[in-house]
Amino acid sequence: MILDEKISNELKILALETINNAGSGHSGSVLSAGDILYTLYTKHLLTNGMKTMNRDRFVLSNGHACAILYSILAGLKYFDISELKKFRKFNGMLSGHPEIEIPGIDASTGPLGQGVGNAVGMAIAESIMNARFNLSHYTYCMVGDGCLEEGVGLEALSIAGLYKLNKFILLYDKNDVTLDGKLSKSSADNIIMKFQAMNFNVLECDGHNINAIDDAITLAKKEKNRPTLIIFHTIIGKDTSLEGSNLSHGKVFDKEEIAKLRNKLNITSPYLDLSEETKNQLKKIKQEILKKYQKRVDNFSKYLDENKDLEKKYFKFIENKFNYKEKEFIENNSTRQLNNKVLNEIAKKVENIVVLSADLSSSTKVKIENDSDYSSTNRQGRNIAVGIREHAMGAIANGIALHKGLNVICSTFLAFSNYMLPAIRMAAIMKLDVIFVFSHSSIYDTPDGITHLPVEQLDQLRLIPDLIVCRPFNSTELYRSYDWYFNRKGPICLILSRGDIEYCPSNDDVSKGGYKLFVDNSCDAYILSSGSEVPLAIEVMDKLENYYNVNVVSMLSLEIFEEQNNRYKNSILSKPIFVIESSTCVKYLKYTSEDKIFSVKSFGTSGDEANLKKKYGYTSDIIAKKIINVMKKENLKEGK
Repeated sequence: MILDEKISNELKILALETINNAGSGHSGSVLSAGDILYTLYTKHLLTNGMKTMNRDRFVLSNGHACAILYSILAGLKYFDISELKKFRKFNGMLSGHPEIEIPGIDASTGPLGQGVGNAVGMAIAESIMNARFNLSHYTYCMVGDGCLEEGVGLEALSIAGLYKLNKFILLYDKNDVTLDGKLSKSSADNIIMKFQAMNFNVLECDGHNINAIDDAITLAKKEKNRPTLIIFHTIIGKDTSLEGSNLSHGKVFDKEEIAKLRNKLNITSPYLDLSEETKNQLKKIKQEILKKYQKRVDNFSKYLDENKDLEKKYFKFIENKFNYKEKEFIENNSTRQLNNKVLNEIAKKVENIVVLSADLSSSTKVKIENDSDYSSTNRQGRNIAVGIREHAMGAIANGIALHKGLNVICSTFLAFSNYMLPAIRMAAIMKLDVIFVFSHSSIYDTPDGITHLPVEQLDQLRLIPDLIVCRPFNSTELYRSYDWYFNRKGPICLILSRGDIEYCPSNDDVSKGGYKLFVDNSCDAYILSSGSEVPLAIEVMDKLENYYNVNVVSMLSLEIFEEQNNRYKNSILSKPIFVIESSTCVKYLKYTSEDKIFSVKSFGTSGDEANLKKKYGYTSDIIAKKIINVMKKENLKEGK
């Protein structure tokens, strides 16, 4: 029988030639992590390569090491080996970092540390589904030295330790080298003590000894009370002229260097291919994996078959077949309070909702009332505390969404959305079903001062492609936002107020994202507004009653509005457009000119709402006068 070492070495050569053919890539990690990934995929990871619930999950957080992962996936026939020839090439399936559309890839990774958070989210989701339905699998995550320097990764790992996620196994390719040099230039951490302090089981072994790697992973799987870190001591660029050097990190080894390595490792496979002997052995390995995986699936199916009520509930979870009715709340209230009511009405019917909070649920009001907190002893609690860790919260929420079976919501203040932008961007890239809730949405929404007042954040979120941003002002608009979440693919942001908003009813056009609040047959201009500024826009409309016929457009979601046909959009945009919104309002410049936009042009300050509105010009008197002046100056319409 062909030796594991021979197969692993062939796969490493294949990965180096893949990089050579592409003209770019990361060769150093191929030679440090290759044996670890080979052992994981051939001896432990149970999956059929499909997006099935029972499979083990693997996240390559140090995504630059993807060439060796792609080689292993090709060898195991997740896709044809010829795809490696198109690695990093235009219209090729295999990109320079893992992307979720690639067969066998469980998460798109690249920004270091984000994948760690995704994997922790997957492990949390597994623990919930296991407690509810006896669905069980392992979540593996590979990291390099860089992932453990990024704060987001360490935030997430702290959560893994807190919640005793024993089926989470972190594989650390510790070659002690980063792009710029030795790890010691930027880190003096005692990793063992650090992880033990985070309640991790810590193991060490030689990362180039397949038997030792196998034994370490086997031992990690036996841990019942803690997540496990396996420190694999490896050598970057092993067996090449750049062995142990940071220069091997992003090196493209030429054919001469690869030929020397082939000779050293006694590899004779064809260029950009595997030997027939290796292919046949990997085929047998794949068959054995599928056999073990199918046994897991059969055992789970048998368990559900013996518990029919549970089986019915399980399929409701994974197919998301829940129905909820809309209950309108006709009241003056903040949208954070209204969202609490709407969320809890929905949560009564949609049983698979879980909410994450960065220690702010009492302020954002994003909490499922009359439900318990998730913990290591209560996996069915639907309120999950992540502490003051916004960076990790977003990545963990993405991981829960990637796992499937649960609807996930997370929340913090709008000013702190900056902490979460990398995770929100990754959610948009992967089209993940996550609701990001941000409260305290206006510069007059809190007396906490300049650091807590959002100015540019709304525009930042609106500029992210494939992200729906909703700023509702009543419960009807909130329900419509949830409808979009449940019926569309991709993430949604809910932007909510701290202060009360005067009630005004919506109409059927709310589903179009932007809609006229009042019937108008002879309108002279429109005021576009959203959230807490909608009542102000209505006040301005009333002030202008003796001068112009003005209507207010509630712009619940610019993204949804822009999806409408031109006839509908032009029914609004053909008139002079004014905008009132408590943000920088850059996205509105495509609809109107800057002199017609009442926006925030500086950072906020502390104070009460009334004085802050006056200071920044958010009063009906000030805005009405300016609109009259602009209309006259531009001869847009003679006054009444």
